[in-house]
Amino acid sequence: MICLMMMSSASSQKLSNDSVIVPVKALRNALLVKADRDNLKLELSLTRDSIKHMDTIILRQDSIINVCDSTRVELDKKVEDYKGVVKAKDGIIEEKDKKITDLESKIRGAYASVILSAIALILALAL
Repeated sequence: MICLMMMSSASSQKLSNDSVIVPVKALRNALLVKADRDNLKLELSLTRDSIKHMDTIILRQDSIINVCDSTRVELDKKVEDYKGVVKAKDGIIEEKDKKITDLESKIRGAYASVILSAIALILALAL
């Protein structure tokens, strides 16, 4: 078994009571575990920061979606209001078209009676 001697002071060459003998394999494993732990701590910190950042982004997107939804609802109401106005105007146009048709038929009747009266007058004068 290979052993590594760790001394409390690098300049001292004698063993003191603070010296510890640790197997190289155990020391290597301990250093690997420490490095993994440090890496995992860093990853955890980065992950937490990323989650906080993503939470902020999600909240902003949610507020944008809420604004868009309320805008869409308002626009839907305006579209319905305009549809009502269009239907009312269509009703007015139909009513005016009927009045025009009635007036045109009355004018035709008046023209016909004027022509018949004129013909009758000409015939009466001719006889």
